[in-house]
Amino acid sequence: MKVEIITLIIRLVIAVMTGICIPAFKHWLDVKAENEKFAQIRQTAETAVYAAEQLMRKTDPTGEERRKYAHKLIAATAMRLGIALTDNEIDSMIQAAVKELNFFTHEEIADAQTVDNH
Repeated sequence: MKVEIITLIIRLVIAVMTGICIPAFKHWLDVKAENEKFAQIRQTAETAVYAAEQLMRKTDPTGEERRKYAHKLIAATAMRLGIALTDNEIDSMIQAAVKELNFFTHEEIADAQTVDNH
């Protein structure tokens, strides 16, 4: 009798833990996969902005063609990954990547000037 009660309690504990742990683990995996997709899109934004700057800086003084180029690449990557992004979200990613590129470009120029002055 005691063995049967202990067995039932163990089964109950296993069932409860399974009911709690498996959905929580699945949710964690889903969130991790989604975060990795967004990281890949952000990386594409940085790469697209850098490429557009290198390819079109002299031929596109207003930056409109560079923006369209980056927008197209980011939208294609998001579509391939199954992520729906609005034009505003893509434009925000482009602006962030441009700010980052400008920050590092100005930092490199300042470093080069410091080396030249010494």
